[in-house]
Amino acid sequence: MRALSVLLFVAFAIYYCEGVAKTVCYYNHKAFKRDGTAKVGPEELKPALSMCTHLVYGFAGISDSGDYHIKSLDKELDTDKNKGKELFKQITALKTFQPNLNIMLSVGGFEDDDDKEKYLEVLDDPKYRKSFIETTVAALKKYGFNGLDLAWEFPVVTEKHESYTLGSIWHKIKKTVTGPKDDNPTLHREHFTLLIREMKAAFRAENFLLSASVLPHVNYTVYFDVPSITQHLDMITLHAYDFRTPQRNPKEADYSAPLHFVYGRVPHQNANAMVRWFIEHGVELQKLVLGIPTFGRSWLLEESSHKSGIPPLVADGAGEKGTITKEEGLLSYAEICPQLVSITNAQASPSLLRKQEDPQRRLGTYAFRLADKKLKQEYGTWVSFEEPETAGYKASYAKLAGLGGVAIIDLSLDDFRGMCNSNKFPILRAARTQFV
Repeated sequence: MRALSVLLFVAFAIYYCEGVAKTVCYYNHKAFKRDGTAKVGPEELKPALSMCTHLVYGFAGISDSGDYHIKSLDKELDTDKNKGKELFKQITALKTFQPNLNIMLSVGGFEDDDDKEKYLEVLDDPKYRKSFIETTVAALKKYGFNGLDLAWEFPVVTEKHESYTLGSIWHKIKKTVTGPKDDNPTLHREHFTLLIREMKAAFRAENFLLSASVLPHVNYTVYFDVPSITQHLDMITLHAYDFRTPQRNPKEADYSAPLHFVYGRVPHQNANAMVRWFIEHGVELQKLVLGIPTFGRSWLLEESSHKSGIPPLVADGAGEKGTITKEEGLLSYAEICPQLVSITNAQASPSLLRKQEDPQRRLGTYAFRLADKKLKQEYGTWVSFEEPETAGYKASYAKLAGLGGVAIIDLSLDDFRGMCNSNKFPILRAARTQFV
């Protein structure tokens, strides 16, 4: 009887650790190269790690020299110990600080810009898949990673403004893509399934984890054969953000990471539609992870933009660069929060961002600043962003839906120094609290 109790306890512990309460924390290595206090390296990550079950390092790529092996996208940073960096090993060494943390390497993620055709080519030939798998196993062992995340760079669909049902809109637009054109998506779906199956078989001897990321704007209804892959994957992470961005939609500012559909918008451009589709197609619920961004997407407003700030509204391209991200149209939460005032605050400076919350918990929070020639503000700003409150209710949604966890994408764009309210990583903290 005692032995049975022990076995039941062990079984429960395994189920809890592997099937419940995953908090998958992504880290983009580019943050290591930021200047001054904007830099995020292993030391800056440590306060977050007790809240993470997995740390995913992004991103590696694939060699386009004909042998299709996994490669670092920044050798000097990732693997060159002579430069005193070798960030791969610095990151995996964090397991000594947090022993239960699973640290994974992610490949692709739209960071591998050289010859995107290779992400289709490597699928099509068994010897290319074999080369990629063998070099991946060797790299994971060499640098101490616990597994791999396939953030595969399938062709993305272009923006369309028509409103159709979830199924028919993909049917309408799947042939119109940016980047490489895929003349045989059904074949690549089959070969991607083969890659996952073959990779998992190679991983078993080393007890490596294998996950897949569904990147924004990829036609997952074509490329992801859910019933065939779910049994071979430890996680499937939905990158449920960037449905609207200033790069794809420069003339129209709108919510970038809504949770639910609202009439008048494209039905599939929300997190719930992604979750629903995967559930309807047979995903193992405890392996499905909902991605939550830690950043905002910003647009420039001009004089013709209406004054209410209510989206969608006329815009004039990507917003100005932030002091941390230094990328047009992208602001970290730490860049946004110091500028926020209530939309009802009539005394607030017009140079600040007026925040409009989302009491219905469907679309998210936005903030805006109007153009004002008197203040020499030729352009205004409109930003759709994630904050602790919205991250919390997305995590609550994931928990109620029975999903396996949430993913924070990524740690370097959260408030990692506690500038907003003295709490470091508030978005991660809010999501973790609501899900566990």
